[in-house]
Amino acid sequence: MTQALTPYQFTIDAAIAEWLAQKETRTGSQKTRRAYQETMQQFRVFLSTGNLDLLSNPIDVARVAALWANMRASSSRQAGAEVSPSTYNQRLAILSSWYSFVQETYHLDIPNPIKDVKKRPVQAYAAELPIAPETIEQGLEDINRRSLQGLRDYALLAVALATGRRASELVGLRGQDVKIAGAGKRNKDAHITLTFHCKGNKVMRDLLDAETSAVLLEYLHAHYGKQLLVLQPDAPVWVSYSKQNRGQAISAKTLSNICADHLETSKAHGLRHTFAVGMIRSGAPITDLAGRLGHTDIKITQIYTKEIMGDENPYAEKLTARFGIKRKGK
Repeated sequence: MTQALTPYQFTIDAAIAEWLAQKETRTGSQKTRRAYQETMQQFRVFLSTGNLDLLSNPIDVARVAALWANMRASSSRQAGAEVSPSTYNQRLAILSSWYSFVQETYHLDIPNPIKDVKKRPVQAYAAELPIAPETIEQGLEDINRRSLQGLRDYALLAVALATGRRASELVGLRGQDVKIAGAGKRNKDAHITLTFHCKGNKVMRDLLDAETSAVLLEYLHAHYGKQLLVLQPDAPVWVSYSKQNRGQAISAKTLSNICADHLETSKAHGLRHTFAVGMIRSGAPITDLAGRLGHTDIKITQIYTKEIMGDENPYAEKLTARFGIKRKGK
């Protein structure tokens, strides 16, 4: 006897679950899945206050989406203020991706109300400026490397400035990502290769120069022992020394705090911008910079460098000389 197939019943909850599963499979990131899930849950709760849901009148959903995407959480210190354009656009993009998924997967005649909600212009990279070389030099000089925390902070900032990796990639380093070669009695003989798990599921490796390798090994030896040659695979590279999280891996927030303590900014992404500017100032071709930053399209690197160096006028000194501008007493 052949069992009759039960017709598939489309439900919003089932479609969201399948969408999230596909998103995690495609990106390989549970963090991305959680972000999408939380965004969708928050939006549906907000819709429900007006007796609406995702498949309600598209005009109503679009109107509510624009309001909701601009709202900060009530628990936020800045509750009531507008969110940044990038946050606003990202929320709308997440919502829109669900409607696109439903249309493509189920072939249902369901409109996407989010596609007509006007996005906001975003000036890329404007919020995080490169850090001045003198600020970095003084900040590193002032770190007390007689403590484990000082050794960690110095090594972490050195690696960030030498590689240009993102905050999440830096704090995500584990023992299995560290390869130590040539370590003898003197740390300066060591060469360390770091493997970073980067945006878009890319895996990138950086062979540190001798000085940065020695700085990192000095910290690792101080924390894990002088005879260290191989770290345990899941051991955190950057260890927390706080009372609450002692021994655990530090977070991106801790990296921001380290930057604030030593480099006069809490914006950790400024380290990446500083690396990019340093590469250019050192004469690196744009193609080499693109490779180190992990950009697949050189146009992205060109936009990146134009934005972070947009306040510089290469003709400023010539203009000053042309107009005879001089400081008093010179």
